[in-house]
Amino acid sequence: MGKITNFIKKIKNVKNIELYVALTFAVVAVIVLFASTSTTQKTGQNIEESKSYIRQMENKLVSVLSNIDEIDKVEVAISYSDDGETVYAYETVTTQTGEKEEVVSTLVMVKGEPLIVKTLTPKILGVVIVADKKLDAVTKYKIIQVAVTLLGIDANCVQVFS
Repeated sequence: MGKITNFIKKIKNVKNIELYVALTFAVVAVIVLFASTSTTQKTGQNIEESKSYIRQMENKLVSVLSNIDEIDKVEVAISYSDDGETVYAYETVTTQTGEKEEVVSTLVMVKGEPLIVKTLTPKILGVVIVADKKLDAVTKYKIIQVAVTLLGIDANCVQVFS
């Protein structure tokens, strides 16, 4: 109990303690602000890339489906669950000083840009395809097979309407 009391007395004797506490809070706030800003920019970029990818896949599907004889006009909508992910390359250096081991990872840069190891595309949840005229069962089956093949999804994720 005596140690705690002595510690409290020492803190009370520090001049301008309020200034030190305020400065500490300000530094923490700035760090949090910059960390959230960089995350937001990265997420915004992933969202735009994902939307572009989904639009490309919709256009590709429309283009292929338009070549099937029984189909005149078709519209496609793809739903997805996430915005994909970009995986960057890191270089890890381990240094040993006595019993202490320090591991430092740094982002690999090439011509001022981070090196991308791989880009994971958004996960497709489902596809809705709408044709402008009445389709028979065989044509609907063909449409579903085209979507399954191009998008790499299960047949139960594709719905065809006419």
